[in-house]
Amino acid sequence: MADSTETRKERRASAREERGRAAAAQARRRQRLWILGGALALAAAIVVVIAIAAGGNNSTKLKQGEVIPGQAEATALFAGIPQNGITLGDPRSPVTFVEFADLQCPFCREYTAQVMTTLVNQYVRTGKMKMQFRNVAFIGTDSARAAQMAAAAGRQNRLWPYVDIFYTNQQQENSGYVTDDFLRRIGAGVKGLDVEKAMSDRGLPEVQRQLNDAQTEWQTNGFTGTPSFLVGPTGGRLAALDVRSFDPGTFTSAIDKVLAQQGR
Repeated sequence: MADSTETRKERRASAREERGRAAAAQARRRQRLWILGGALALAAAIVVVIAIAAGGNNSTKLKQGEVIPGQAEATALFAGIPQNGITLGDPRSPVTFVEFADLQCPFCREYTAQVMTTLVNQYVRTGKMKMQFRNVAFIGTDSARAAQMAAAAGRQNRLWPYVDIFYTNQQQENSGYVTDDFLRRIGAGVKGLDVEKAMSDRGLPEVQRQLNDAQTEWQTNGFTGTPSFLVGPTGGRLAALDVRSFDPGTFTSAIDKVLAQQGR
């Protein structure tokens, strides 16, 4: 009987240790996730972030005739393509492509530099696909500041060039570089953007709701990193795209498959 009792104790202790190891492993996997508990927490965080970022001056606005890096390329890439909030392209396009990204993420910048131009020119500009940008902010406070401003630019249908220029000028993660001055400077490079209106729109409930919805959708799809992607027929089921490298062929083959299923 004593041996049996001792065995049960050892098993219980072993089970507790195993649960502890599993919890620790999960914590390590999720240690970079900047996840807030619900819409109210996110809204409060956004207000705090804006307050922290406020107080800068306009000293880093573009001087007359000055062009910020990436400005010309972004202007050319998106010229003539309809934009509506987070969506780029004809809303009637047969394929929908969703990108989840953190503006501080260097891998998101790499995808943008190596793949996105091909997708825009080959599918979006030709009316075959629309793209949606779902901004998540899990790396840190600079991510949240950037996300707020990009969403505010989206209220003027200028999100996509803002994001593109931001990536070109991306700096070291969590170095505090995403100040009001930096955000204004990026905005000054976006053709047609009312920068000061976007700055004041950052704390609007609509902006807060959009960011919270993106975070929830990202988690619901089981994503834990960025960039992450969904692709599928517009109005139908979107599936996660398994990306092993930023080879444009990985993306075009998946999109072509969806088009073929629709007889396109």
